[in-house]
Amino acid sequence: MSVDALAGKRIAPHAYEALAEALAVIHWNEQPFERYIRSSLRDYPEIIARLDFSQTKRQVAGAVVTLLQGQAAYQTAALTLMTEIAEMRTFPNLARQGDAEERIAIARDAVKVLAVITETYRRTFHTTERLRALQEAAERQAEALRVHTRALTEIKRDFLDLHTMADKHRRGRRLEGLLHRLFEIHDMEPRLSYSLASEQIDGSVTFDTDDYLLEAKWWKQPVDRAEADIFAAKISRKGRNTLGIFVSINGFTEGFRSVLHPGGTPFVTFDGDDLFHVLDSRVDLGELLRRKRRHLNDTGSCWLPTREAMIIS
Repeated sequence: MSVDALAGKRIAPHAYEALAEALAVIHWNEQPFERYIRSSLRDYPEIIARLDFSQTKRQVAGAVVTLLQGQAAYQTAALTLMTEIAEMRTFPNLARQGDAEERIAIARDAVKVLAVITETYRRTFHTTERLRALQEAAERQAEALRVHTRALTEIKRDFLDLHTMADKHRRGRRLEGLLHRLFEIHDMEPRLSYSLASEQIDGSVTFDTDDYLLEAKWWKQPVDRAEADIFAAKISRKGRNTLGIFVSINGFTEGFRSVLHPGGTPFVTFDGDDLFHVLDSRVDLGELLRRKRRHLNDTGSCWLPTREAMIIS
């Protein structure tokens, strides 16, 4: 049932009377009572503005209920207040009074009456609230997916544009920025390229608690075995659990793909075909990286094409 449908289910007058009675006795001191009213109705400032808190609590409670009962638009507010009070089990303000036991007993009786009278309304209200929360969560998820898809489409367009760029050095720098954007929309906490005393790092990312160094190349020919050894050496000079992602748009030689480093190859590879499948939304980057990492752990091989790792949609 939608909120609008719930609004069409009229609350009986005696339910409002039970609300007024309970509202008047769940606090003894005027300041806690006023704070509770203001907090409970904070989304309805027009109601608060019409209340005179110099009156007795019972008069104020009656005024609240009269205002809530007067317009169908306030039915959700009334049901929220009824539900909150009907589910009260403790009364901190009453507990501090000299005759606490007697006053708490009165409050419990009033809350119990309210709970019995409003049970049907509250059950429907709880169902409605759960459905609304699920709907809002679904809408947030759908919007996040739309934002992600738009970003991925923009990166794909830029990736295709890079294929027409004649300046290979500029293209390489643009590739690093493109990869940074791709990792960013997948929440991989990318860091841009940086220099150390004796080496250049094309970037780094964090995924599934693991840190990966990034090596990105767009050479005319596939990258050869020597580059695998250089990258493995870079990784070995970092933290013990550091891994690597080697991106070569035009792929890798057979010598590179078959290399098995002593102690295990510390990186996985992505080529242009892998990258295109990700940018074309055929595979998820995170899932593909997990499968490549699992293949590396199982076989020691850094090479696992997307077409073998995933069922391509």
